[in-house]
Amino acid sequence: MLSIDYSKYDAFIFDMDGTLVDSMPAHLAAWEQALLKQQLPVHIGFVAERGGMPTLKIAEQYQQQFGVDIDGPRLLKDKRAGFDALWQKVDRIDASCQLLSKFASSKKFGLGTGAERINMQRIMTNLNLAGYFQVMVCAEDVKAHKPEPDTFLSVAKGLAVPPERCLVFEDTPFGLKAAHNAGMDCVMVHNMQLAEFLAVN
Repeated sequence: MLSIDYSKYDAFIFDMDGTLVDSMPAHLAAWEQALLKQQLPVHIGFVAERGGMPTLKIAEQYQQQFGVDIDGPRLLKDKRAGFDALWQKVDRIDASCQLLSKFASSKKFGLGTGAERINMQRIMTNLNLAGYFQVMVCAEDVKAHKPEPDTFLSVAKGLAVPPERCLVFEDTPFGLKAAHNAGMDCVMVHNMQLAEFLAVN
């Protein structure tokens, strides 16, 4: 069990995919289908590491890394269609969600996700999680996405809590970097558990 001094923080900011809800298998399956439809090589680990980035941003980096040509709009359409068929199977990550009920009366909660608004809203509503959050920021709400700090800083501003009094929960290296770039400590979620505490300094 990870030991953290939660009293240092006034707000918890959660990433959604892979941190609060177990949606990454569905996202990665949709990505694989979309890549195969363009007869492109599948390097799913590359995609997984970039959880929190918008699809087209990942596609751009994918092209550069593997020297392939991707039809971005088509990939986005196919990836969305693949996820549309799977999103209702997404479930909570209990280790993270237990913190919501435990600290609901003493902390502010914000959501900072790279997901599109439609996915954020339907998943959070379907799993009865939306009511916990005073602020929810998604891909459409910021111009610079993770690993830039904008998402988490926008949440902190909405909650009226200084960055150093916010604790972020994330599951990817890019999410961790975004948290630290925002001046926030971070808890990493791995294998459905709160696995590691990484202070900003």
